[in-house]
Amino acid sequence: MKKIGTLLILSGLFASCGNNQQQEKCTTTETADAKDYALIGKKGISTFPDMKAEISYASDSTMHWKTTNSKGEITEGDEKFSYEKLTDHLHFLNWVEENGYVISVVINTKDKKVNAFVTYADEKARGKRGSIAREGKFEFIK
Repeated sequence: MKKIGTLLILSGLFASCGNNQQQEKCTTTETADAKDYALIGKKGISTFPDMKAEISYASDSTMHWKTTNSKGEITEGDEKFSYEKLTDHLHFLNWVEENGYVISVVINTKDKKVNAFVTYADEKARGKRGSIAREGKFEFIK
């Protein structure tokens, strides 16, 4: 008798999400908690100990950036970049700046973290390239 009662309860649960009217309600409930962690088409700020960068990710290959260093000096530019979406919230970007800097960035839009790795010309370093790794915070802006 307990088995029949359990089966009736379970079949009622499945049936409630099975008919067309209830399908929308069940789907809406399931996806209402989903977050939008997409990066492309949005703007964000990456904050590091010595600078902050406001970046508009216009497409999956172009961006506009504006950085402000600890002295308040501002630089900005447009870059073409390579983009790889690693997961729904992890994004990898890489570009070469006009000055020869090579920038690789991993942005975690869920945990609001950013890791940047920069290489640059340095005659005294191995391979004549120096490098800097930075960890910072990321947030979307409107």
